[in-house]
Amino acid sequence: MNGVKSVRKFKPNDTFGTIFHLELLMFYKAMEAPDVRQTDKLVATLKQMQATGIKTVVYSISWQWAEPEPGKVRTEYISWLLDAACKNTGLQVDLIVDLLNPPDWFWRQYPDARPLDSDGRNYTRMSWFHPQGNKAALTLLSSVATHLASNYPGCAKAIQPVYNNEYEAKYTQEYDSFQDYGPYALAEYRRWLQAKTQDVNVINLRWGKRYKTWDEVRPPALHSGDFQGVDFSADYWDFVRFREEFGAAHYNKACATVHAAGLMCFHHFPEFFTVIDAMYGATMFRLIASSPFTDFVIMDSNFMTPYGTVMNPHKLRVYISAAHAYGKPVYFEAAVERFKDFDLLASGFYNSMLAGADNIGITNWHTRVDMNASLTKAMHTAPTCGSCEVVGVFLHLQSCAAYHGLQWKWARKDPLHDMVEELAEKLHDGDCGTDIAVYIELDKFLADMGSFSRAVFVEPLVLWGTAEMDNYIKVKSALEKLPHTIMHMPTNVTSGPQLMVLADL
Repeated sequence: MNGVKSVRKFKPNDTFGTIFHLELLMFYKAMEAPDVRQTDKLVATLKQMQATGIKTVVYSISWQWAEPEPGKVRTEYISWLLDAACKNTGLQVDLIVDLLNPPDWFWRQYPDARPLDSDGRNYTRMSWFHPQGNKAALTLLSSVATHLASNYPGCAKAIQPVYNNEYEAKYTQEYDSFQDYGPYALAEYRRWLQAKTQDVNVINLRWGKRYKTWDEVRPPALHSGDFQGVDFSADYWDFVRFREEFGAAHYNKACATVHAAGLMCFHHFPEFFTVIDAMYGATMFRLIASSPFTDFVIMDSNFMTPYGTVMNPHKLRVYISAAHAYGKPVYFEAAVERFKDFDLLASGFYNSMLAGADNIGITNWHTRVDMNASLTKAMHTAPTCGSCEVVGVFLHLQSCAAYHGLQWKWARKDPLHDMVEELAEKLHDGDCGTDIAVYIELDKFLADMGSFSRAVFVEPLVLWGTAEMDNYIKVKSALEKLPHTIMHMPTNVTSGPQLMVLADL
């Protein structure tokens, strides 16, 4: 976003509505025989979506349903979905390929492909550390992408590969806890460490351990809520770094598979800047968003806070704006399964446009939001005023991973969410003359500082290596040349380190 002059958008370039696999089963009998499926009803819904101003329908399919036998993909079913849109409407189609739950034959071939949590519990889902299992997943992904690109050029647009129980880029998860601690995951982690140092004693000195061999090396056993406050331990941060790099490489490889077939690839991301999603691995975002295999990103929100209350939609401006530094089209997706307030939905769309969302969409809308003129108005009521200033905001996304989930012993269970929501409210301009340009990496913030009218700099908690420390020093020096405010991330200690620089391995 070099040379930032304005962030906001005045109209969306694209609008989308999602129909998930479960909704296709519930409302259109999608899993029934072709002559039983409610094709006319699906086509009618798609036409209603188009009349509302929707330009793209996003379907999802499940691996469990899509490939009942090895190599036998239900292309007839996939074509049924595409034909409904491509042959009856002007809608384009994006497809979510959910790889979380493989079919039964997969488990017969790869019974050891399940992840284990830190307590040894086994889950019926695929570990993304299992090489043969993931090869099978990419084979399916390639088959589906090739079918779409070959048979629906100009209508089939993009695919999202999904490896978790949310349609978002989070770590494999269960009960708000890190996964996976299975043998394949441990072996991969040890290989990652050994690629940086062959001497296990280096790890001992760094972590304060007494490992005798590499086979003894393990990441910390983590549970949401066990650790209260900010974790500065090196073994924790090395594990976070490994999960970032491996997870992003995994998603980027999947998108490379989609690209090879001739389609675009995209990802959903959950809300950052909360201690809940931070521990799931939101810090992968920067490595996925910057990948040449990621064509656009979708930032979604269900408008609910970690406290079960309705979120202040002004926070969306901070969250959505953070995606713009990566030069990819940014979508905002309103997930409406947890509220029925139409004014809140409209405010969400409006604030997303103020944050610079290129495109907007809606999901989980069946039985909750009607495709009608009111929705059309809400999706196209964009800002009419221009900005008079651009406030550059730095909030280090990696430092947001310093919390292990909800802070049950604090006065606030999610102090990170609270801090960002309060910051968004302070920056909110009722006359809409203030643009907010948010950065989660120091180098990108530094590159654009000359464009800011003023800045808000939230001090990071953890920096990784000399390169990031050098950028930190340069940013602090450059801040002296423009009006700025310094803020601090919340901690529950009155003494101790406020900034840790973790040396490169």
